[in-house]
Amino acid sequence: MGFCPVCDSRTLFVEEGPWLRDQYFCARCHSIPRYRALTIVLNEIFPNWPSLTIHEGSPSGPTSAKFRRECRGYSASQYLLPRVPRGAQAGDVTCQDLESMTLPDESIDVLITQDVFEHLLRPELAAKEIARVLRPGGAHIFTVPVYRGRSTLVRAVPSDTGVRHLESPDYHGNPVDPDGSLVVREWGDDLVDFITASCGLTTEAYPFHDRARGLDGEFLEVFVTRK
Repeated sequence: MGFCPVCDSRTLFVEEGPWLRDQYFCARCHSIPRYRALTIVLNEIFPNWPSLTIHEGSPSGPTSAKFRRECRGYSASQYLLPRVPRGAQAGDVTCQDLESMTLPDESIDVLITQDVFEHLLRPELAAKEIARVLRPGGAHIFTVPVYRGRSTLVRAVPSDTGVRHLESPDYHGNPVDPDGSLVVREWGDDLVDFITASCGLTTEAYPFHDRARGLDGEFLEVFVTRK
């Protein structure tokens, strides 16, 4: 038994497989550890988040549903190019490219991404864009797998024809794309320095391991880039 920060309830955490990052569920809301960790960090840094302007890129799962339900200034986007033009509405999200957003300068208090940065072909542009749209005092709160003890492995790079693979293609599941999302980078210890070099902002990592809050598994860090 423990307490889930996503559904704000006493609950039972259930291991449904060996890969705890994706298979250690809250029995009530079905959240997984990285959802719970990100919610804890948001609560600690911005306890007034329901009254802030929050934008989430590529929302999914009970965490995103919680933000949409409880934050009156919440908006969300998916990468839907070329089917949907940038900035256009598509259901309850807009189409946005994190590398070139249509959001106004200094219009967002908190920008959230969950396991997105490993799929970006030009993450340096995304870091600059996020810094541009954040208000002073705002933050980018995000999760991304980081392989500690090694440097970042670049698996693919942009090319004139789209993508040039440097390693055998690897894909992660994507609720929007049935083919999955290409893994472009396996981030290493240099992630924080990369973001600072790209946009000039400082990033802090929050590691977690707390079974009482359902926090266990691989790649369980939350990153916060502050403006």
